[in-house]
Amino acid sequence: MRILAQLISLWLGVSAAFPSTNKRSPHDVDTPIDYNSIQRFVHQQETKNEEVRALKKVFLSNRSITCNDGSQAGFYLRKSYTSKKWIIFLEGGWYCYDHHSCRNRWLKQRHYMTSTDWPDARDIGGILSGTMEENPFWWNANHVFIPYCTSDSWSGIKPHTRGEMFSFMGSAIVRQVVVDLVSLGLKNGTDLLLTGSSAGGTGVMLNLDPVRELIRDHLGLKQVAVKGVSDSGWFLDRTPYAPTLKPAVDAIRKGMELWRGQVPKRCKEMYRDEPWRCYFGYRLYPTLQSELFVFQWLFDEAQMDADNVGAPVTKQQWDYIHKMGDALRQSFENVSAVFAPSCISHSVLTKRDWQNVKIDDISIAEALHCWEQKMHRRRTKRLRNARMFADQPKPLRRQVDSPAGVNATATDPETAQQRRRKRRKHKKNRKGRKRKEEGAIAETAELPDRRPQRSVLHAQQKKPNGRHCTHRRLERCSWPQCNHSCPRLHNPFTGEEMDFIELLKSFGLDMESVAKALGIDMQTLNNMDHSELLNLLTQQTN
Repeated sequence: MRILAQLISLWLGVSAAFPSTNKRSPHDVDTPIDYNSIQRFVHQQETKNEEVRALKKVFLSNRSITCNDGSQAGFYLRKSYTSKKWIIFLEGGWYCYDHHSCRNRWLKQRHYMTSTDWPDARDIGGILSGTMEENPFWWNANHVFIPYCTSDSWSGIKPHTRGEMFSFMGSAIVRQVVVDLVSLGLKNGTDLLLTGSSAGGTGVMLNLDPVRELIRDHLGLKQVAVKGVSDSGWFLDRTPYAPTLKPAVDAIRKGMELWRGQVPKRCKEMYRDEPWRCYFGYRLYPTLQSELFVFQWLFDEAQMDADNVGAPVTKQQWDYIHKMGDALRQSFENVSAVFAPSCISHSVLTKRDWQNVKIDDISIAEALHCWEQKMHRRRTKRLRNARMFADQPKPLRRQVDSPAGVNATATDPETAQQRRRKRRKHKKNRKGRKRKEEGAIAETAELPDRRPQRSVLHAQQKKPNGRHCTHRRLERCSWPQCNHSCPRLHNPFTGEEMDFIELLKSFGLDMESVAKALGIDMQTLNNMDHSELLNLLTQQTN
């Protein structure tokens, strides 16, 4: 077992040392800003017969809402002419929280702070893909991608002021995008899914209730059902493993003040003295009124970076990482819709291979679709009940004279008495039926030749293909990378997939001892591929 622990520790070390991230490099070419881009987009769509597959750039109609550097903010859109579903995606990319960190971000990650290098079109994968093979459930929806250029976890409303280098208007951008989408077809929509990854996942939780209120109350689109999906944005405000110059808790506290960050009203009331706590999902979630689906890797690379744990090569680091996974798992105890694989990775929703991530042979796409369908059925039932009760005649009421001689409305006492008698009679009959049913069940239990009646409830919960449909899936295995669908590690320099056995050999590990511990010979070990060896390791550790 000591060798197995060493194997897993080495695997974790490489995963943390070589995370697979896709960051686009900034360009120096400035794109002219078209302030009438919404009208231009409508004109382009009306003059083309075939649907454009790429998402097209649209700048906001409100020119005062900007990126960090004052360049105009906007979004990318691919309209559907047959679907009334809308998916809005908030891009991730961490944040900055003071003058020094923002200046450093401007020098090294300028593409997260300006729109000057945005291309005219974007091709986004995963849940924003327009192909049925890659995106079987939402390929035909209206897709909206909002690039991250405000460095504030989509929460700020701070415009440019004299003496300040940057503005922070992430929350204002989200609201303005929704407003601009009304004229582009949202007014005829039925469903809006607010999604996002990493800082965008945090932004989803912060903006979900305000967007729902904006759509239903201020824009009057009460037919639009608003739900959220947070991907890899569920962070914990833990004590870091080692001292760091930028602890997540202090950075969020400073950042909220710098950004003039906005958090949902109900959460702010709960944490009056520490509103910055609302940036952490497990604290914010209980206060949300909107439906939310949470995806989170149990060993998230961003969480490990925030906790400053580093590549796990000591028992102390190993124990800390295990406790991190346990803490994340416990934080989902009261979350109704969650998908949490035991992997070391970060974000998933817009990756081309997002359907490969599975728990119990159910993919993230299938679990998310299951949740969406259940929410739709629940909403349809509520609307049907509302219409049914709306058609019922109202109780008879009559005018009576008050002692002061002023007319007052009161319920007829005779009618109320009749209703009470009917309720008592109904309750008595119901108890009688229950006793009869209990007697029938007891009689059935005494007769072994009778088969119990099939449960209608369980039959309804099963999918047509026989698989159980549920939208709450937590990985049972506590080992990092014990899920066979975990993303593979890639060489950060060549981009090629890393061979697991060669990787172990490069660390000088005695492979004969490994083979002996696993109960196999060296020839078998050398001929094993990645999945076979991982399967054997996880069986041993479990």
